[in-house]
Amino acid sequence: MKQFIRTIKSDIYKSLHSQVLLIHLFVPLFGMAAFLAYYAISLWSEPQKVSAYLQVLAMAFPMLIGIVTVIVSEQESQAASCQMLLSTPCKRYIPHFAKLLVILIFGFLSSVIAVFGFGFAFRLMGNAFFPFSLYIKSAMLLFFGNLTLYILQYIVSFALGKGIGLGLGIVGSLLSALLLTGLGDRIWTFLPWSIAIRFCSMFVESKVTNLSFINLPGVIQGMMFIGLTSVILLLILVLWSTKWDGRKNKDN
Repeated sequence: MKQFIRTIKSDIYKSLHSQVLLIHLFVPLFGMAAFLAYYAISLWSEPQKVSAYLQVLAMAFPMLIGIVTVIVSEQESQAASCQMLLSTPCKRYIPHFAKLLVILIFGFLSSVIAVFGFGFAFRLMGNAFFPFSLYIKSAMLLFFGNLTLYILQYIVSFALGKGIGLGLGIVGSLLSALLLTGLGDRIWTFLPWSIAIRFCSMFVESKVTNLSFINLPGVIQGMMFIGLTSVILLLILVLWSTKWDGRKNKDN
């Protein structure tokens, strides 16, 4: 446990002095500012504005997750070819879990900044249809809906390199947008790229129509899928890390 905590502290320090912090902080702020500026002159209704913002945010997250995990992977690769991970005195999966946890913490904070920050500024502009609780819960749904993607992208970026890691992130964002249409109506609960965007859209809809979000079709199945696949991917991470020798796909 002490080694795990020391590794977390070390990873947080490295993240604070890398592009990981900038991406998690400034990308949400820039996106939020752009949408608020547009909404100041837009004639859309308040529910339409909030729903569109959350949808675009959810579409962007798979690509951002891909970028962040690739940056973390490349940092370790450049630091003596991942020797810090391979020569650890504890079990090999411990430093990977620590790195993943730090990425998740930054991802959660980024979700809160992007959603709650938007909601706070949006209400200052005179939009009070939704309570603050909607933005807090939407931030949590956005993060939870992407939990599987964080673990999947982490494994792919370390095992296969930045080319495939970035490619998967970009394709994931495109899939997220595509699966919001009728093409994803029957399969969205089984694809991690569609769950966050569906959750956010359905949550706003539930508040407008005064329906129970948890009872909407597919919500419980989507939550179960995220929980189950996250556990499976963590087990894969444990097994993979014991055999990984630091090498990646050479298409970088």
